[in-house]
Amino acid sequence: MVNGYELDTTDEKIINELDNLCGVAQNKEILRDIILYIKLKQNNKLNFGNYNIIVRNNSTYNLLNDLLKVCSKVFIKYNIIQNNKICYLDKTIKKRDDDPFDKIKEIKDSIIVINENKLRIDYSDEFDNLKKVTEQYKDRIFVFEDTNFREGEADGELGELATFRMTIDKISLEDKIMYCKKIFNKYDLKFKQQDLLDFVDVPFWNLKNMMIKLLIDCKSKNLNLINKQMLQQNKEFYINGTTDKKKEQIIENNKNKKAKDLLNDLIGLEETKNQIIKILNYVKINKERGQMPSLHMCFTGNPGTGKTSIARVIGKIFEEEHILNSNGNFIEIHGRDLVDKYVGWTAQKVHRIVEKAIGGVLFIDEAYSLVSDRRGSFEDEAIATLIKEMEDHRNEICIILAGYTQEMKNLIKLNPGFESRIQFIINFPDYDEGELMEIFEKLCKDEKFKLSNSYIEILKNNFIEARKKENFGNGRYVRNLFEKVKFEQANRIVQTNSKYINYINKCDIENAIKSIHYEEKETRKIGFCI
Repeated sequence: MVNGYELDTTDEKIINELDNLCGVAQNKEILRDIILYIKLKQNNKLNFGNYNIIVRNNSTYNLLNDLLKVCSKVFIKYNIIQNNKICYLDKTIKKRDDDPFDKIKEIKDSIIVINENKLRIDYSDEFDNLKKVTEQYKDRIFVFEDTNFREGEADGELGELATFRMTIDKISLEDKIMYCKKIFNKYDLKFKQQDLLDFVDVPFWNLKNMMIKLLIDCKSKNLNLINKQMLQQNKEFYINGTTDKKKEQIIENNKNKKAKDLLNDLIGLEETKNQIIKILNYVKINKERGQMPSLHMCFTGNPGTGKTSIARVIGKIFEEEHILNSNGNFIEIHGRDLVDKYVGWTAQKVHRIVEKAIGGVLFIDEAYSLVSDRRGSFEDEAIATLIKEMEDHRNEICIILAGYTQEMKNLIKLNPGFESRIQFIINFPDYDEGELMEIFEKLCKDEKFKLSNSYIEILKNNFIEARKKENFGNGRYVRNLFEKVKFEQANRIVQTNSKYINYINKCDIENAIKSIHYEEKETRKIGFCI
């Protein structure tokens, strides 16, 4: 109670919902303060501040949406906002040169999330604009997401615009144990807590899928007790994807398989694969002449078009053909991984990463994230150091920059050093619907799922529509759909006690597609949960 103001049972119920979420329960006290703040302000006891929030997001999982959905229940209850819809402002931007703040007037959602990294803005540079929009749209709640691990700076820049501060922690082992316990208790499954310690020591997205399989196994076999052996077998199956004997066979087969065969096995990409062979022949001939060319490349295209897969095959080809004099290391990073948080650290970080990849391939995805509007930024330091490393080790490493087509063109034009050091630019076209069908069927085959005969038309029509969308995810979209199909299939099997646990039917696919459409409508990405 604060000066006669107290929380009612509905308030407490909403706050306690945070206990059911991983990584956010520490915000219960903050949410309690927000409720008291609302009560005091509505009774003219306080006349400062607003309802905006700075969120320090330390997690790589999409937990922010879960946290804000709970917060929105409080704001709706007290008539601060009208709906629980959340808009991630970066997802409304169709062109990179659009002004994100001009889009706010078109948004009907009540909570608007602004992430400076995704929008490529700087909070301090945009302070006046941010102040203007927060004052203009007082019927919205603005959430400033800080994912750059610079909490103090974000507070300094946004302190005038946001009254409250929340944090999202990395999901701990205790969080994962709590997650499993609640699911086991929900389905009346007995277990020993000490058996969960090793079981949950995996990435959270992996744990969710492991739990789905575990539930299917228990319900299909009418088991009520989960022992340590079951947990170990489940983890081994899901992490390894197969038995030890089968896994050894696959490793042996891949070891014996030539890189060019792996290249040919990739679905689609015919023009791209032909270009890779031409590049290989060009490099081999020039090496024989003693005129070794630069091996650095730029891959452009939408996500999920096979850029990473091709890069790995290139590393294997260089190893087999003795293009590079080492063991064919393949290092994959994001463009932002080259940037450090203190002056002078970025150059050292770039040097360490390049040194680790010497003798193989350094694949830098979303390399355009190094573009900055500020002169002398850490991003500029990363680019300058990377260009120097590309020249210093031109015969020892293949550095591949990858990302969206236009953004990569802008990056290369940003510094003339890129143009002189990048020898090959390869565009990756989108997959057509037939190739997308092949990818889906291969995913099913790899995990021993059987498909009903009625799936073809449903999937084909879905892929045709999905391909029309900007920055379509291609293979990534298919994998996401496949995971959702498994989720819907598992839910159906548990509810119906079906014994056909490897059979995917028409309704599983239809429900998965509906789930994706719903997420797109809500302009957010939902993780799998049970």
